[in-house]
Amino acid sequence: MSIKYSAILPHGFNLIEEIYPNPNNEWKELIDSMKEVAESIYNANPQVILIASPHNLRIEGQIGLITSEWIEGTWWNDDKTKKAELKVRTDRETSKIIYQRAKELSLPIVAVNYGAAGGEYSTMKMDWGTLIPLWYVNKIYKRNNEVIPPIVLITPSREIPWENLVELGKMMNGVCVNKGITSVYIASCDHGHAHDPDGPYGFHPASKVFDDQIINWIKSSELEKILTLSPEFIDQAKPDSFWQMLILIGILEVAELKNKLCVYGCPEYYGMIVASFV
Repeated sequence: MSIKYSAILPHGFNLIEEIYPNPNNEWKELIDSMKEVAESIYNANPQVILIASPHNLRIEGQIGLITSEWIEGTWWNDDKTKKAELKVRTDRETSKIIYQRAKELSLPIVAVNYGAAGGEYSTMKMDWGTLIPLWYVNKIYKRNNEVIPPIVLITPSREIPWENLVELGKMMNGVCVNKGITSVYIASCDHGHAHDPDGPYGFHPASKVFDDQIINWIKSSELEKILTLSPEFIDQAKPDSFWQMLILIGILEVAELKNKLCVYGCPEYYGMIVASFV
């Protein structure tokens, strides 16, 4: 077995209808696409969900691998009148193997637990980059009276050589093959963050150029072309997606997955893509 399905999923706050009801048409298209991908993940019947988020632990110069037994979090709407809560178990065995294999490959990685060594008090805070994509997946499992599979949460570093993250993706697929398990990988990503002069990052034309290039490369199954981008251009475009996609291109290369779905929206100051690879 291997990583048989992968996705790029956004984590914009308004994607959770339960706390932000009545989305406009652009948000609704993204939400409907998230539901479609969540259904596909369920149908892939994974034994573990691998997910990389840019918003959990940010360990300078190190890939973070969360090894707590649980990851749980709460996300509120703006006026704190509605909330979304999620708690998922981790696959500690698979995380341990990934960690050991990364060390053998001399990849810069740190395994991180919190609280107790195990049990209910071994729990890491769940960030919005993890909660929002998994919210949709969990809803499908709950609808079918099943429990969402355990997860492996990776927090990629922005300071390490890009090829380290590509190698991590290849290695994670190899771990799944060697264990004989079926898995899926979710790259939690929002893209250019400088689309709006009134947004927190201001305006830069590089954000639209970046998003357009990513869309084209996804659709043509040439996502590896992100390696041709310059650090200066990425800094101007202000994505939080690049590093999770580096892991993805390693997976795509060895798992031989091709693009199936690609939906784009930019209802806020940042671009969002829902994409799947099968």
